[in-house]
Amino acid sequence: MGTALLKAWSKKTNNKFIVVDPIQYKTINKIFKKKVEATDSLKKIKNFKLIDIVIFAIKPQTAPQVLDNIKNIVFNKKTIFISIVAGKKIVFFDNYLHSKNKFIRVMPNMPAMINQGMSCLFANKHVSNLNKKLINSLFLKIGKTLWLKKESDINKVTAISGSGPGYIFLIIDAFEKAAYQLGLDESSTRKLVHQTFRGSINLFLDEKKTALTLANNIAVKGGTTEAGLKIFKNKTILKKTFIKAVKAAYTRADKLGK
Repeated sequence: MGTALLKAWSKKTNNKFIVVDPIQYKTINKIFKKKVEATDSLKKIKNFKLIDIVIFAIKPQTAPQVLDNIKNIVFNKKTIFISIVAGKKIVFFDNYLHSKNKFIRVMPNMPAMINQGMSCLFANKHVSNLNKKLINSLFLKIGKTLWLKKESDINKVTAISGSGPGYIFLIIDAFEKAAYQLGLDESSTRKLVHQTFRGSINLFLDEKKTALTLANNIAVKGGTTEAGLKIFKNKTILKKTFIKAVKAAYTRADKLGK
């Protein structure tokens, strides 16, 4: 996710970036060159007070170890801190940063890689409207944004937009395998399935009707779509499975926060 953000922002802004990555810093320097300076250690950064925005793009499991390395660093009081770490609450970061820090939690998703992401944001009380406007403009460059009123909602949107692309990709995979079962070849299957998904979502956005209404409109009585939809609707298997999956993702996000 950090790489996706870096790719978009390095192309669409005039900002300069410093990336700390002990494993991939050489590769990052080769790919991004002049606008990005990657290093393997925080110790090699000369002046932290010149940094306007700090972004934590790390795994939840490694967060304590990473944050322990910055707790003695003095940043500018105007520095805005951003976390895209799933599950970790602002109070967790407060244990490592100076008091009254400006902190924003963000949950982006993988379509940000093609500038069609969904980023959900929550700011603590020290973040001004001007700060929000600045950060909002950054995340608008990779898709759409949604500001949340409660930090607890971050775990909820994580289960929807954050994990959502994974669910969609799994459905596409299942659809492709069903086509293979009918005897269609791989090339034809990919073309049929991919354009069906692309066309369907565009139709849904254009028609501005509910998804269920559109599904029922296609399902002519006694027709092929009705026959297929009956399988999904029988005992509400599809709906129950989705609810179970989303709740599992939410529970995991909540657990990571604890």
